[in-house]
Amino acid sequence: MKKGRWKRFKTALFLFLVAASLWLLSSYGVAYWGTRRHRPPFPEPIPAIAWGKIESFRITTDDREELGAWFIDGAQDRPFVLLLHGNGGRREDCLKQAEFLTKAGFPVMMISLRAHGDSTGQINDLGYGARLDVIAAARWLAEKYPGRPVMVWGSSLGAAAAIFASRNLGHQVSGYILECPYQDLHTAVRNRTEIYLPAPLDRIAYLGLLTVSPLVLPNVDKISPIEAAGEIPGDIPVLILAGGADRRARPEEAKAIYRRIQPQADLVIFQEADHMKLFQTDPKQYRHIVLDFLKKVE
Repeated sequence: MKKGRWKRFKTALFLFLVAASLWLLSSYGVAYWGTRRHRPPFPEPIPAIAWGKIESFRITTDDREELGAWFIDGAQDRPFVLLLHGNGGRREDCLKQAEFLTKAGFPVMMISLRAHGDSTGQINDLGYGARLDVIAAARWLAEKYPGRPVMVWGSSLGAAAAIFASRNLGHQVSGYILECPYQDLHTAVRNRTEIYLPAPLDRIAYLGLLTVSPLVLPNVDKISPIEAAGEIPGDIPVLILAGGADRRARPEEAKAIYRRIQPQADLVIFQEADHMKLFQTDPKQYRHIVLDFLKKVE
């Protein structure tokens, strides 16, 4: 190879290696930021509400995380409803569901999942680690109110946590409501790169995030709600709620989970709703569908 060509080759190789290094480093930084706590635990004072009396307490998970929890009692002939918030949220986000549930007589428990709100924890692995939070909350209810049925209602991240917990919970839970569930980690990442980046940068970012993900999340291969959904016992009813305009957890993902676990599941799609905006889109239909489902499995 001539001297000029060799020099150009070395320059091109150097630039390629620099670009590849920056691509991987930036991918690692984004993946790390997206799966770690963004702020330290902060107080979650009891809100002033006119429709119930909130009991505040803390529960401990099997891996020694401390979770903030609220409980509102209800009628003895109604099942308990465990409410799980979405990504970046806290238990206060569940108050709109808690209000109409409580008014219908259902006792309600709300927890802040690990790495959220006033709960401990640093890693947010899209619900996989939070399965232990769901198990701890269900155990608290079973110990304090033995023999009473428990329904688990999770939204987005909370839906994934509920699904991941189902293998351990078995028949300790009488039913599930899964709102805006995502299908698997790869799909969740792909959706977000498409939302925030133009082509072809979205594909480049997606490939980078998948490349570094095993370095950021040790259980990356297990983060698949559609696979874990097969662990829900076949005689336990499931209601899946999705938004037709949702680009973060698309309706096709809800349909895939529905097909995975039918015939025990019902699927309702709010055609105009975006991610976690189902209630705002049609509050009346939302309340009717949920309460009808809960009353059928009492």
